[in-house]
Amino acid sequence: MGFCSLNNSPHSIRRFLFSVMILSFLMLPIPLGAQDDFIRGDCLGDGEIQFGDLIYMLCIFCDPGPTYCVDACDADDDGIYDLPDAVYLLNYLFHSDVPPPAPFPSCGPDPTADSLACSNYQYDCQTTPSLPPLEPAFTMRIPEGFGAPGESISIDVVLEIDDSGNTMAACSFGVSHDSSALSFIGAEAGLDVEDVDYWSTQVHDGGWTTGIILSIIGQVLYSEGDYQLATAQYQVLGDVGEVTTLDFVDTLGEPTIETRIVPQWGPEVIPLTVAGSVTVTTAFRRADLNGDDVVDIGDPVWGLICLFSCFPSCLDAHDANDDGSWDIADPIYVLAYLFVGGDPPLPPFFECGADPTTDALDCEIYNSCP
Repeated sequence: MGFCSLNNSPHSIRRFLFSVMILSFLMLPIPLGAQDDFIRGDCLGDGEIQFGDLIYMLCIFCDPGPTYCVDACDADDDGIYDLPDAVYLLNYLFHSDVPPPAPFPSCGPDPTADSLACSNYQYDCQTTPSLPPLEPAFTMRIPEGFGAPGESISIDVVLEIDDSGNTMAACSFGVSHDSSALSFIGAEAGLDVEDVDYWSTQVHDGGWTTGIILSIIGQVLYSEGDYQLATAQYQVLGDVGEVTTLDFVDTLGEPTIETRIVPQWGPEVIPLTVAGSVTVTTAFRRADLNGDDVVDIGDPVWGLICLFSCFPSCLDAHDANDDGSWDIADPIYVLAYLFVGGDPPLPPFFECGADPTTDALDCEIYNSCP
């Protein structure tokens, strides 16, 4: 398995590897102490091996709080609690790499002799671990989208952080779709996370997952605001009129990648989520007012005539300026484009497609697209 593979971000992986190398040189073994049962990788001592444990491990040189069981933080069981432990856990959680050595996934003593301690492991190894708390300060949202059959569309994943003072250091999420209605093409980092230290996505049957770490040494935190985390591309497979759902799930991957927010140094919390949808609409070409698949002088002429003597079957095509209204401004807009260097009609114009903007107009029939 590749080391911390980052999607389309060679500068990010170089920065990540350099930081790991520098910090690793500074690490020293932590001294011997009493031994106890534990789960390897559960650095936070809550009975689960999660993203929050990984972020806590990255704060070796700061002071996020007490390390209850250093042996649990030694994810690779090399007898040293250092930055490679965080890398090991990262590869396991987000790249399905080798899981931590025993004791894992249940409690037990350390089978290897080393100088590390486990004197105050917080999980009792008996009760079922509880879910992280719901934190309404964070909302992950998928906006609605529109697409014509066969069209490729882009859908964003957005994080909203309210003004309560909460911050985010890292996050993960999974997004599911109906494979009979949409085909996943790929995903790329959103505009607000293009320069983070780690961004990675994995493809699964019926969905995809992403993990994001803003800064491996905690120098970057996101506070109040809206952040575009990812942009996914889908091909529309459904029929006109269908509406299909895109939703956040905690069931994709092995181990599963859950929809979580990690505040500075953890532990993680569960955000509010708002599902999105894709409505399958008729493909058309904007400003092709007479429906002959060509935008020329015939279109504004027909548009003027039609304003007073017909009712178009594709009002979206007649909305040449995409203001959500069908009026005399539309043929004038086309005339300006054709003869005086005006702006071209907005998409879909050069190629057929669905209307990317929401308005009261629709397109019931348009027969000039391939």
